[in-house]
Amino acid sequence: MSSSESDEPQECPLCPEDAPVELPAYETWLQCDVCEEWYHGVCVGISASECERIDKFHCKKCMGKHGPSSYKGPALRRSSRQHSQVDYTMLNEGQPATFNQYLLRIDSHEFLEDEFEHLDSGHAVTAEWIRSRDTNDPFVVDAPDGLDMEMPDGSITVPQIADAVGRDTAVSVMDVLTQEELSGWTMDDWAQYFEAKDRRRVLNVISLEITNTPLGQTIRRPRVVDEVDLVERYWPAAKRKGDQYPRVKTYCLMSVQNAYTDFHVDFSATWVYYHVVRGEKVFYMAPPTPSNMRKFESWSKSPEQAVSLFADSVRQCFEVHVRAGQTLFIPAGWIHAVFTPVDSVVIGGNFLVLQTLNTHVGSYKLEARTRVPARYRFPFFLKLCRYMAELLARKWRKLDHKAKAKWTVSELEGAFVLAGFLEDRIRGPNDPDDLRALGDMQALTTHVGTLLELVGAELGTRMSPEEWANREPLLREGCHFRWIRPGMRQGSALLATRPRRNRAYGHAAAGARKRSGARLNKLVRGRPPSTTPDDGGDLLSALRSPHKDSDESQSDCSMSGSESASDETGSASASASASSSASEGSFVVSDSDDGYRRRPKRRRSEGTRGAGSQRAKSTRQRIAERLKIKL
Repeated sequence: MSSSESDEPQECPLCPEDAPVELPAYETWLQCDVCEEWYHGVCVGISASECERIDKFHCKKCMGKHGPSSYKGPALRRSSRQHSQVDYTMLNEGQPATFNQYLLRIDSHEFLEDEFEHLDSGHAVTAEWIRSRDTNDPFVVDAPDGLDMEMPDGSITVPQIADAVGRDTAVSVMDVLTQEELSGWTMDDWAQYFEAKDRRRVLNVISLEITNTPLGQTIRRPRVVDEVDLVERYWPAAKRKGDQYPRVKTYCLMSVQNAYTDFHVDFSATWVYYHVVRGEKVFYMAPPTPSNMRKFESWSKSPEQAVSLFADSVRQCFEVHVRAGQTLFIPAGWIHAVFTPVDSVVIGGNFLVLQTLNTHVGSYKLEARTRVPARYRFPFFLKLCRYMAELLARKWRKLDHKAKAKWTVSELEGAFVLAGFLEDRIRGPNDPDDLRALGDMQALTTHVGTLLELVGAELGTRMSPEEWANREPLLREGCHFRWIRPGMRQGSALLATRPRRNRAYGHAAAGARKRSGARLNKLVRGRPPSTTPDDGGDLLSALRSPHKDSDESQSDCSMSGSESASDETGSASASASASSSASEGSFVVSDSDDGYRRRPKRRRSEGTRGAGSQRAKSTRQRIAERLKIKL
């Protein structure tokens, strides 16, 4: 019940004497439907948005006899964790009410349950297994057996970690309330804080890299990570000296109870392995769909970021619990937040993978657009790309046809995107640091040209000429995000970003014609194998039929270059039955025996068609002519 439905509330029995009740956080009131006592929403841990869904509110003293509060519609999923007290000092200083603001927003959101793959052991987790997976969903290994890794014992304490790393080692500490770094901390300071019984602030350590420390020497990350990590495979061993190469292999994360890291994508959309040594972590993960990535970019730039929950703006956000002894693998691009229900120690690390190199490049560009500081980006990313281009170009000059055939389409696209990205960087503009990272421009130009020619030729053999003519300039743009579900055709998840006008075409109309041809080619190629030329005639007749609504043709042609209505739902609904999904810049054909399906569109009245009908008619004629030629 709100204050507008009854007498004006006077005071809250839960407020301390120094509570700053004049602040906006105290404008929301709740009245118990049993004892009719009034309470501030912030004092009972209920947000303003959740108040709107409460049917009958029961205060704590009335719950025992009358039961919990009831909700309108389906009940919200509530966490069993206890809430911390409001930080009134911070309220008086005009800062956000408390770190509890994050917990309240999380508790009021209905997350999807964990539906990802859980493996009993790591014996099956190999480089080949990752290459052949039909999904880019996260997965959890419940026991460390088979991962061939060495981790600290579960009884390790933070003071022991401080001794192993060095008590005087500087450490970056994050204030959970503001989600900002605190400077001037050492491991000795952190150990004392972590062991203290009275923690006045909730702090978090999530970026302590320990590879070259005595503790790091006792840790070996999972074997599969070393097998697929691009730094391990392409960075010259002789040049791994000091701090002049990417040191992101091993991090020690130490979090106190109620610590929280807001939604983010790891630098350059790296893969992450996350082994919980002690305690527990809760991950809230949104898939890297095209729409989600655009929403995340807007949310990251918004001044409302500190007072809004990113999960509220997406359709799918999963809640995954990772407990002591379990290891979580997060593929490239997943947007995630992390909550710590109990004091925890975690060993984790970041790595790049060739199959998702297009996503890594896209994330690097996203970080540039959102002005992420250099210290929060993948270190030496450009130099790593240069080393990869050199080695891949030399390798591809020697590969025969049989060896090239072993490369998956994702790997080929990764190499092609790498070359296109470097081609753009060669053309500039570049700052002095980038020029040093790129090295000899003439040699790099030769390597990039080799990759574009050889890898591009191989990709051209994996698809039709029309499809490759449409796909090549979009691949050069480089920014790909995709969510591949089990059973989905790999070709179904195409480009993620809104396509821009491409350099390969003279004007937008030419590009539109190319894209229409590629979509048409997919339509024809997507028919069941039993389809005969006669079926094509029926399809041609259907396209020419006066009963065919013009909107349908227009909608097919408009799916490229703008967000389609099924941009998110297409990704989410793809399953083992391989139902069709629509993503930007693509026209997806179902693999079922029904041939192809389109999302039905509402017919317009005859009086509203006008010039649009003429455009649709010309489109039908163009499609019919192409079909006739194809058949």
